[in-house]
Amino acid sequence: MSYRLDNERRRRSLMNQSRLERGQAASDENVTLIERYFAAFGAGDIEAALECIHPDAIWHVDGDPAVVTVGIIRGRDAVRCWLERFPTGFRPLSFSVDRLIAEDADVIALGRFRHRVQPTDAIVDSDYAIRFTVRDGLIARYQIFEDSLLIAAARHSAKPARQALINGSLYGWDDSGSGRTIIFLHGLFLNRQFWTPLIDRLGGNGRFVTFDMPGHGISTWREGLDLDGIADDLVLWIMENGAAPATIVGHSQGGMIALRIAARYPDAVERLVVVNSSARPEYPDRIDAWRTRRLALLDATARNEVLKDVQRMTTSPGWLEAHPVEAASEREAMASHDPASLALALDAAVLDRGDMRPHLTGIKVPVAVISGELDNATPFELGQEIANSVGDGRHVIVKGAAHHVPTEQPEAIADLLRTG
Repeated sequence: MSYRLDNERRRRSLMNQSRLERGQAASDENVTLIERYFAAFGAGDIEAALECIHPDAIWHVDGDPAVVTVGIIRGRDAVRCWLERFPTGFRPLSFSVDRLIAEDADVIALGRFRHRVQPTDAIVDSDYAIRFTVRDGLIARYQIFEDSLLIAAARHSAKPARQALINGSLYGWDDSGSGRTIIFLHGLFLNRQFWTPLIDRLGGNGRFVTFDMPGHGISTWREGLDLDGIADDLVLWIMENGAAPATIVGHSQGGMIALRIAARYPDAVERLVVVNSSARPEYPDRIDAWRTRRLALLDATARNEVLKDVQRMTTSPGWLEAHPVEAASEREAMASHDPASLALALDAAVLDRGDMRPHLTGIKVPVAVISGELDNATPFELGQEIANSVGDGRHVIVKGAAHHVPTEQPEAIADLLRTG
C-alpha cells in the first residue's frame, strides 16, 4: 500500500510539474506578444501592432467621452481606428513599461507615461496598469487604468489643476515641459507664480514643477507641520511621481526645505540651487520684529501695511521703482493667502526654525548657493556659510540684487541652471 501511494504521489508531482512548465511556456509566449505590441505601438507601426490583436478583440478605456481614446470597442477594424486616432489626442513625451506580470491568459503591464493632451497641449503624467487577455496567441482584450480625471481636465484646459492631499495637507503645483525634473520652492509670503520670470527664460529645456508651499496659494497647513514635515511631504511626491532624482531650486524658506531634503533623502536629489537662504535659526535680535509682523498679519486693518513692509525689506528699491506693475501683482499674491495659515508658515520658517548647520556636511550632491548683494533678510555671509559647509558647494553673489533674486535678476539663475 505504501509503495502504491508513493508511486501515486510521484505521478501527480510529475503531472503538476508538467502543467507548471506548460503554463510557464504559455506565460512567456504571452509576455513576448505584449512586448511586440508595445514595440509596434511605440514606433507608430499600426500594421505591426494589429498583427498582435485578435480579430474579435475588445478595447476598454474609461474616462471622459470627449477624449478620443475613451470608450469600449470590438473588433480589429475598430482597434485600427483607435490606433489611428491616438496621435490626434495625445503626443507622447515619455512612456515606460516597468513590469510585465503574466498569469494564465492575462498579462498585466505596469508603468508610467507623460503626454501632451490635444487640443490644449496640456501635459499630463500618470502611472498606469493595462490588463491584456490573450486568446489564440493574440490580444483578445485590453483595459487600461490611468488618471482619467486628470486627462479629462487637460482635454479642456491648457493648465489643468494639479493638486493632491499629501499626509493630510493639500498641495497645489504646476507641471510643465519634459526632460530632467527641476522643482521650484518659493519663499515666505510668495506663491508658485514667483518663478514665472525664471521659467520663461529657461524655455522648454526640462520638466518644471512649481509648488505652492503650505500656507500659501492653495496649499494648506496642518497641525504640527514644520519645515521637516514639508520636506517629508515633498519627497513623498517626488518618489511617487517619477521625479527622482530632481534638481531642487529653493528660495529663502524653500531653500531651507531643499537643504533638509538633500540631507535626509539623498536619493531624491540630483543637485540643489539654494537662493537667498540660511541654515541658521533666525537672528535673535530680529525675533521681536517678526512677532510684531505676525500679529499684524492677523489684523485685517494692519495686514496690507505689513505686507508692503515685507516687500520693501525683500526687494531692492531700484526694482520696485522700475517694475510697479509686477510689484503690485506680488503684493496682491501676498494678500491672497489665508492669514492664519500664513502666520503658521511664518512660525515654521522664522520663529521656530531649527539649526541645519550640523547636517550640512552630510549633503554630498552639488550645491550652488546664490545670494543677493543687497539682501538684508538673509545676508550673503549666510549663503557663503552654506557653500563652505556642504560637500560640494559654490557661492555666487548677484550684484545689485536683494532678497528676491529670481524676480530681480532671473537670468543669473537661468545661466547657472543651463551650465550646471
